[in-house]
This record gives sequence, structure tokens and C-alpha cells, in this order.
Amino acid sequence: MTAQFPPPVPESEQRLLSHEELEAALRDIGARRYHNLHPFHRLLHDGKLSKDQVRAWALNRYYYQAMIPVKDAALLARLPDAQLRRIWRQRIVDHDGDHEGDGGIERWLKLAEGVGFSRDYVLSTKGILSATRFSVDAYVHFVSERTLLEAIASSLTEMFSPTIISERVAGMLKNYDFITKETLAYFDKRLTQAPRDADFALDYVKRHATTPEMQRAAMDALTFKCNVLWTQLDALYFAYVAPGMVPPDAWQPGEGLVTEDTSTEASPAATPAQPAAFSGSDVPRLPRGVRLRFDEVRNKHVLLAPERTFDLDDNAVAVLKLVDGKTSVSQIAQILGQTYDADPAVIEADILPMLAGLAQKRVLER
Repeated sequence: MTAQFPPPVPESEQRLLSHEELEAALRDIGARRYHNLHPFHRLLHDGKLSKDQVRAWALNRYYYQAMIPVKDAALLARLPDAQLRRIWRQRIVDHDGDHEGDGGIERWLKLAEGVGFSRDYVLSTKGILSATRFSVDAYVHFVSERTLLEAIASSLTEMFSPTIISERVAGMLKNYDFITKETLAYFDKRLTQAPRDADFALDYVKRHATTPEMQRAAMDALTFKCNVLWTQLDALYFAYVAPGMVPPDAWQPGEGLVTEDTSTEASPAATPAQPAAFSGSDVPRLPRGVRLRFDEVRNKHVLLAPERTFDLDDNAVAVLKLVDGKTSVSQIAQILGQTYDADPAVIEADILPMLAGLAQKRVLER
């Protein structure tokens, strides 16, 4: 006998689920597929990304935020009922705002500016990863072309967003000196907007998914949306974390940032004095807000300062590990001499220029 028996179909796909069972199935999709589980987000929330990696996330996420009201407008145009349109259009207002300077997109622009970007550069969407653009555009097309049930069901990722928002805000404020509450103001309103939107969408799906096939379509739509969010993080991880292959048309660190005033027309009196050279008796210390940290992603130590990150060589790391605000330069040289079986006088002569250079960058004091 060579005929193949058809594979068994799970019972849940053959029968109509109750409203409670359908909601449980939808929530299970989020528990397994929502992008809070992605390695990039774990690194972001745990403070293990460099400032440029956080910038790459903020820039690419802007494209997603900017296209959300476009997606919602496409769905709004298809709603046949005035009451439904009045409810759904609030999503557009939430993102576009009621007036200039209002709304979620404006708040995301402030986030991008808070990590150093020029507003015009972000608005231009130059440097957006192609994979980000493809994923977001695919979502807009999905909502425009699929059934209303599928389009609305795809928005049910909002059920899971309060958890990721809480993790993100707490983690980023704790772990990044360059992040403030004002930078993350976008998320304040989302903590109430997202549950409101999710409650409406979930109720709609429960009431309109009236066959097993329609319930499966709703679940597939939510799975698709989870994939849209996951794919964006795949692209960010590949380009900016590992293996770090940034596409030629994507943002490169240093591009699109607000530059500090480097005008040479200032009077000599207005020019900050350069720190004097260090001596052996000086006691170096890290200023407030500056710290030495091991970047597990890049497998190297970096010096973190507000708005800046400095890569360090092994010699600088060895010295800075001994900078505690109590130990003098000569004492540091003595310790290193014993550690590496070298002449402390030679070590001191080597590290004095390095310390002076760090002081000139305002990441070391005495």
C-alpha cells in the first residue's frame, strides 16, 4: 500500500473555539513570538548596547512609527460603519496628534533627537535598513489588502506591548547615561493607549471570527505581525551587532547627528582652557556620569560618558581599572610595574600623556 494518509488535523483547527479559547490561543502566539524575546531587545533593555547601536534602533523604529497612521488610515477607509470609524480614527490622532508638535510621531522624533540625531535626517528616512522598510511596507500592504478581520487581528500585538514598554523604560533609564525620562516620553501615553486599542480589537475578533477558518485567519494575522516586528530586529542585529555587516545604503555611525559648535570665531576668553599635564602626584578620578564598562556584545571594554562612548585599548583598560579617586598616578604605575614586571618609571612616562588626553576629552579629572 503506497497511498499516503493525510496528516491529522489538530482538533482546535476543526472546531469553533469559544471566545475564551480563542483569546488564549492569541495570547499564546504572543508568548512565543512577540519581539520582547528577541536577543536585540534583551541587549537593549539590559544596557548591553553601545550608543550607536541604540541610535540604529531609534532611527529604524522611527520608520515603523511613522507608517502606523498610514496603515490605520488604509484600514479606516475600509470600515463600513461610522461608529467603527470614530473608534479607529483615534489611533491616527494618537500618532499624528491634534496639532503641530503633538502625537506619538513627534514624541519619537524627540527620542531620536535625544540620542543625538538631527530631526531633518530622521524625517528624511535616509539610512533606514532595507529590511526595515520592506517589513513595515509589507505590514501596510497586509492591512490594506486582507480582510477586515485579518487587518484588525494583526493589531493585537498591542496586547503584549505594556510589558515590553515597562521593561524598556526601566532598563534603559537604569543602564544608559544618555537616556532620560524626557527621551522616553513616547512610551508614557502608550501604556494607556495600547490596552485601549487591544481591548477593542480583541472584542472585534472574538465577535467576527465566527468559523474555525476565520479564527485561524485571525491567528495567522497576529503571527504575521509578530514576524514583522521580529524581522526588523533581525536586521538591526545583523547590521549593528553581529556580524556587524551594515549595508552600503544604511546608516553609518556618525551620520545624521547634531554636531557640536566648532566655530573658530569665538574670542580667546571664551575658549575653555586645556587641562594641564598630569604629574605623578596627581590622583585621577572618573567624573560623574563616566564609567568603565565591559561591552559583552563587542567583547571589549569601553568608557561610557554622557552622549559619548570611547573604545579603549588594553593599556588604557589596565590603567582605568586602577583609577578610583584615591590612587595617584605614581602608585598606579607601581601597581602595573609589579603586575607586568616592568619599570614603573617607564610605565608612568607612558600613561601620563594618555591621562592628559582623557582629561582633555572631559572624561577624566584629578
